[in-house]
Amino acid sequence: ELRCPHIHVKVSAPGFVALTTQLYFPDGDHNDTDHWFKSTLVIRCVDRALRLWRFDFVLAKELSK
Repeated sequence: ELRCPHIHVKVSAPGFVALTTQLYFPDGDHNDTDHWFKSTLVIRCVDRALRLWRFDFVLAKELSK
């Protein structure tokens, strides 16, 4: 099975749970057949000429110990 184009990302901030995920490109080859693909994780093109893409991350607060 071929994977669609994707970027592995890990985001962390003090006081928040670290997030590890993959981001996908719209109209990427194999988006329709890659079982890991999630449409909620598709990045949005802001300016194709400048190669600017956007994805907003939301982190969960750490539970107090």
